Amino acid sequence: MKILRQLSIILIIWSIGEYISYFINPIIKIPGSILGMILLFLLLQFGIVKLHQIEEVSNFFLDNIAFFFIPSGVSLINSLGIIKDNILLFIVVIPITTILTIYSTAFVIDRIIINKYNENNEEESDNV
Repeated sequence: MKILRQLSIILIIWSIGEYISYFINPIIKIPGSILGMILLFLLLQFGIVKLHQIEEVSNFFLDNIAFFFIPSGVSLINSLGIIKDNILLFIVVIPITTILTIYSTAFVIDRIIINKYNENNEEESDNV
């Protein structure tokens, strides 16, 4: 019964994400699964949903995450014609976005480390 309750919580949150996606679709196209994940994140952060309420089912999904990529891979294979038509665009865009992602991640991590270092130095100077 515990597993069913955990699965129900996750599916309800996913359904709410799909529902929101359906209504905001004319304005901005965001997949319902993404909205559901954002909603779940916010519910966990604000303590509305506790980790222990979904932990077992979540761990099962994470342990078997490779199976969830099979439909995406099949869809990608079915879209090879579109990919071939835009191969030059992919060759240009993928390296650029990869470099931007790496740079922005490094920048954010660098700022976090600097802030932590400054906080630790301020605490040490306050204690002296």
